Amino acid sequence: MQFPNPKVGIPIPHDYFEREPLWGNAGGYRAVVEIGAAVARAGGEPVFLFPSVESEPVQALIFPGGADVDPRRYGQVPHPEVQDVDCALDEFQLGWAGHAIRNGLPVLGICRGMQVLNVAGGGTLIQHVHNSDLHFPESAKKDPSLRSSPIHSVSLASGSRMASMLGAGSAKVNSLHHQAVDTISPLFRATGWSDDGLLECMERPDVWQVGVQFHPEDLRHSDPRFELLFQGLVNEASRTHSLPLAS
Repeated sequence: MQFPNPKVGIPIPHDYFEREPLWGNAGGYRAVVEIGAAVARAGGEPVFLFPSVESEPVQALIFPGGADVDPRRYGQVPHPEVQDVDCALDEFQLGWAGHAIRNGLPVLGICRGMQVLNVAGGGTLIQHVHNSDLHFPESAKKDPSLRSSPIHSVSLASGSRMASMLGAGSAKVNSLHHQAVDTISPLFRATGWSDDGLLECMERPDVWQVGVQFHPEDLRHSDPRFELLFQGLVNEASRTHSLPLAS
């Protein structure tokens, strides 16, 4: 079945737009608004998904950035620096991610979203990245106008989706995060690394499921090539099956 304007689900908490901004969502800026705009520009229909609210079937998912994932979700004791854990959101997003993994739904995981995808697939996280400011300066967390400015380089694996989409073996990106992938899920392969060795991209070889530690929804304003991540997702979603709300 073809879906000319596929619905792309974005799972977020009920009070997302009322919460105190965290992790770079400074002032009136909200990352999911940028993500939704990127989906619409690519020809998809963004759909916000909320816990315990029925939704129409969706043809793809994007997991956005956010606060730390509870380490107990991957069998570890929380590090003292773990911050702003939302157990209900973890359960909701991990439910969706597991549903997508089992059914081959196209997925883009951004920042925390990449981490959620990895944990849902059986991977673990670095609970506290001590030098994360090297990937995104503290000043930029409070100034949305700086979010589209690339800060550091990512090396991309030859033959990966990312390298193919960007047409290069490296890219300049921004990565605003406190945690990162540690042990990668056995379902995915590592396809991009920062200069200090942190995993920045992962892909599932058999289906269109991609995780990126950086923020293409912002970078697309300074480098139009990052639009291609959303275009790739929407293109794949237009020819895939749909799935109802994850239980």
